[in-house]
Amino acid sequence: MSTYTVIGGGIAGASIAYHLAKTGNSVTVFDRSDNGQATSASAGIICPWVSQRRNKKWYRLVQEGARYYPDFIQELEETTKQATGYKRSGAICLFKDERIQQLAYERISAKQDGSPEMGDVRKLTKAEVKEMHPHLTDSYPAVFVEGGGQIRGESLLSALKEGIHLHGGKWIQQDLNPEEEKGTVIYTAGAWAGEYYDVPLVRHQRAELLHLKLEDESHSKETPVVMGLGPMYIVGTDSNQFAIGTTHEDTEDFSIAPSRENQQYLYNEAKRYFPETTIRNQFMAVGLRPFTRDSLPYIGWTDDHVFAVNGLGSSGLTAGPVIGREVAAYLAGKDTVLNLDDYAYL
Repeated sequence: MSTYTVIGGGIAGASIAYHLAKTGNSVTVFDRSDNGQATSASAGIICPWVSQRRNKKWYRLVQEGARYYPDFIQELEETTKQATGYKRSGAICLFKDERIQQLAYERISAKQDGSPEMGDVRKLTKAEVKEMHPHLTDSYPAVFVEGGGQIRGESLLSALKEGIHLHGGKWIQQDLNPEEEKGTVIYTAGAWAGEYYDVPLVRHQRAELLHLKLEDESHSKETPVVMGLGPMYIVGTDSNQFAIGTTHEDTEDFSIAPSRENQQYLYNEAKRYFPETTIRNQFMAVGLRPFTRDSLPYIGWTDDHVFAVNGLGSSGLTAGPVIGREVAAYLAGKDTVLNLDDYAYL
């Protein structure tokens, strides 16, 4: 048995702590529950196969993350008896015309051989989009990815915290006193990483989401997540309730006060995608997303007793669980599926 001190209880820290605790290690998590934690604010889309990013190391990470999700969630929910909000209801990816739809279909479906977990991939007409998601505009054709899903960040963290306790770990909701460091330090402080250690260098963005309710309740079926045009996405959060986002704002401060300008922007986007239904504003969620060099997560040693994980950005909820599995195996000297040297680039 080894001893670990985890600093930061976002998705990376919680997942690493859970996987370490369930294999019999002594684990203590210190988490301040800072407002703006990216995990809690995120919409939680699990659909990495549609990304156009060309960074192969990043894609291997999120691809393995999506592959691991169903088994991971089943085990976690059975262990803790808590729901995580994980659903695989598919993803509708909208495109402005049929030509771009065809190119996207070819690009996405080409990944099926390496990722059978993504399921069926097919083109949707505008009418089929409307049938699948009655509230949604019928202005755009789409590609449907059967394996796309979503997770509730707050619910997942709650289940992980319970799992850590059940496996004998500790979760202390306060800042770390350096005298309380024991064993190996796992440093996963997200956007706040510079407070204890300045390696790796971490920057962050404010990301805002608008949570809204649709007045028309004639359609209440469960709907797929929607990948809109550009950076927009829409995720169902409850019956006729959705979150739409996101904004991307580089910043050096830690304010999580919602921006009226961004709220209006997202409200206008919501009217674009839900043109036939009255929209009721509910609230804005603001998260601070951490990024490291080249927007590639850092996973590796930064000192002789400090192992850092940071920079998960917008893919944190996709990659976090599998990072927990892989880091726990690596620290135990066991084989890993991913080559973690790809992410230890200091």
